[in-house]
Amino acid sequence: MCLQKINAEIVEENGKIFLKKRCDQHGTFNAVHWQSPKIFHSVEKCNWLKNSEADCDENKNVLCSTKCGTCSEHASKTVIAVIDVTDKCDLTCPVCFAGAPNHSEVRDPPKEEIYRMLRFLKTLEPAPPVVLLSGGEPLLRSDLAEIVKMAHSLKFMIILATNGLRISKNPKLAQELKQAGLNIVYLQFDGMTNLPYEKLRGTSLLEEKLKVVEICRSVDLEVILVPTLVHGINDSEIGNIIRFASENADVIRGLVFQPISFNGRNRFSAERNNIVMSKFAEETEKQTHGEIRARDLFPIHVMVPPIRLMSKFMKKPWPLFTTSSHCGISNWVLVSNGPDKTLTPINHLLKFETFISQLNSIADDAERKKIGKIGIYIKLTVAMLRSINWRETQASVGLLTTIKTIFRMHVSPSYASLADIRKRIFLVGCMAFMDQFNFDTERVRRCVIHYVTPDLQLVPFCIFNNIYRTEKIENLALTVS
Repeated sequence: MCLQKINAEIVEENGKIFLKKRCDQHGTFNAVHWQSPKIFHSVEKCNWLKNSEADCDENKNVLCSTKCGTCSEHASKTVIAVIDVTDKCDLTCPVCFAGAPNHSEVRDPPKEEIYRMLRFLKTLEPAPPVVLLSGGEPLLRSDLAEIVKMAHSLKFMIILATNGLRISKNPKLAQELKQAGLNIVYLQFDGMTNLPYEKLRGTSLLEEKLKVVEICRSVDLEVILVPTLVHGINDSEIGNIIRFASENADVIRGLVFQPISFNGRNRFSAERNNIVMSKFAEETEKQTHGEIRARDLFPIHVMVPPIRLMSKFMKKPWPLFTTSSHCGISNWVLVSNGPDKTLTPINHLLKFETFISQLNSIADDAERKKIGKIGIYIKLTVAMLRSINWRETQASVGLLTTIKTIFRMHVSPSYASLADIRKRIFLVGCMAFMDQFNFDTERVRRCVIHYVTPDLQLVPFCIFNNIYRTEKIENLALTVS
């Protein structure tokens, strides 16, 4: 493909939602955008971006460049800053969007350079709360704990994207990283059988993945499982992965399913192996036997109203998750105390959309100085009492626990505010990263996940992996040859 910016439109045809594009050089072509119009329209109507920094006119004619960093037209701040600490990897996965090389000619960025990037992030207003250390395989760096310690000293939440193999071979490494300040292991995890690993990673890895979860539990290091979803290979394992998370919710904080992205080293067929978010939502409902329904999964920007309100009680407010509705869907799921580990999405405990809208309204009043903290306390309490599903809440959590938890989360936002419920709740989400077939510059404008480059640019995730990384690999090939 030529990678030129071209016009496109989203259309509904033959029971699907397509992204239709025309290139003067290569002609007209379509990409499946959503496989279910019903779910697409349901997600589209959930718009909680009112009065946020991304509350922008969708029809505004913005010249969003595919060569961008986060320019003046970018609608969202950095929430998660990604730093590639190495290009090297100990696997050659045929689905790797990074196309990470494993040859010795690739140079790891020096610690001083990484520290400069971290310091740069602290100068942003607002500074991103999260740094994701990525690669390549970060565990190949012998000084990774020192890098984690640097980020921890600057008060970032630190997430490590890893295949986990070095931890499975050396359990002491998990303890070392925990002591250095690592918060979450973002663990590549493709299924509950070995077949997905053989197809997607080139070898059987299930035993190692399960071992990593146990090691992390032993040192109280939390885990987010990250399955790469490929149609015909592991889409039938969605329910089993969710069930595994529910049985290990004391250590597993979430699941972030990532439909295959056709860039980097990808060797699969976009026509045969693609899976989109609406298909994920339908399979989740089917494979959890309706415990998590497709309509229980909301756009990621559902987090905007709670964070707007929480910010009134923070010393340094967070940037908002003002993503496009098409970037991801998610929800928090509560695991019952009983032996059956029943799953209850949190919107079953509340009149959810009403409650979220009320949070937005309270935040509006607070930002206009119409109410102070006491007014927020009163309005939040009233909103909770009006929104709670009393019977479901009493059965799943207990009314008093629910009210106390919601209140504490908003007026004293922290992990501690979740108290005992923290080990019974986990995130189920799907993040659909773009490739050359379904690229949409409006989604780029709202991206909140940004790579930090050595020259201190912030580059939206999908721009980086479709444009910048390709150019980097081409330049590397010329250098190595």
